[in-house]
Amino acid sequence: MSAAAKGNWTMTELKHFLRAQIVVVAVALLLCVLALPAFGQNSSKPAANDPAATRPDNADTPGAVEKAGTNAEKCAQPGVICPQSPDAAAPQQDVQPERLSAQDPIAARTTTDTLAEIKKRGTLRVGVALIVPWAMHDKDGNLIGFEIDVAKKMARDLGVAVEFSPDEFHYLIPDLQADRFDLIISGMSITTNRAMQVNFSQPYNFVDLTFVANKQLAGQLKSLADFNQPNVTIGVLDTSTAVDIASNAFPNAQLRTYSESADIFTDLLDGKLYGAVADSPRPELIAKLYPDNVILPAATALATFPAAFAVRRGDTDFIDYLNAWIEARTVNKWLESRRNYWFKTTDWEKKL
Repeated sequence: MSAAAKGNWTMTELKHFLRAQIVVVAVALLLCVLALPAFGQNSSKPAANDPAATRPDNADTPGAVEKAGTNAEKCAQPGVICPQSPDAAAPQQDVQPERLSAQDPIAARTTTDTLAEIKKRGTLRVGVALIVPWAMHDKDGNLIGFEIDVAKKMARDLGVAVEFSPDEFHYLIPDLQADRFDLIISGMSITTNRAMQVNFSQPYNFVDLTFVANKQLAGQLKSLADFNQPNVTIGVLDTSTAVDIASNAFPNAQLRTYSESADIFTDLLDGKLYGAVADSPRPELIAKLYPDNVILPAATALATFPAAFAVRRGDTDFIDYLNAWIEARTVNKWLESRRNYWFKTTDWEKKL
């Protein structure tokens, strides 16, 4: 409309025209305000089929996704304490694995060809518990011991490198089942309850269980039967065969379980335990090093048990290889030479 035409409007017509313009502008502003959030959301949120939509914020950092892991993976790590829910305020207790029993469900069979995976990966992953002289650190911080020699030799025979995962003994089977390593080489005895959770190789070693006592607390207690009293406390490694053997040998005594073998002998020397049941030759070594503090009440072992390699249930091809390896290293006397060095001499002590 031209300026000349506007000049011919009456005052009433002009008021109506201005009022209409104001209404149009108000409606337009209202529509803009309502539309802004929607436009903002669409511009920042990736499309459902956009790969970036499922990628974490730190995905551009090399290795960040693998290092971060899931909360479940973090909480599954030994010793890690996680709340049961985001709202959980009370501190949680570290859950210890329960001792295996005949009532436990049988573990699922693995579908992984572990032997092929080891060759493909180029690394043999081994779970061990730190027990002198099976596995321990030397003065330079390197792992040494009978089981360490066994694992290194097996890796060389496979043509791969070896990777050790030192673990508390009671975590070895759960961590094996969680695929944190390929097998357990830790003097593990063959039991029926364990056989429902893992597959065992044939024995590669036989281990004596021996009783050692604190000299001062023992006093007039001389024979094994003398220690079978309610006021006597005996230390054993948790979930180990020593728990069952000590329970049978000293049914009236109190058993105290430990997560680490070293802690048993620390408390024994400190007079916190009357005695301890452990794998030979550890008790004999302690008696030799501390003759004024500990004694060996019995000349014979409480029991002797076969030790075997343990793998995930259903891993029969790997078991076949391990049995063949044991046979080959038995025939050529390699296992015997390592047993003699670590269990019948103390030449290795100078490395500590």
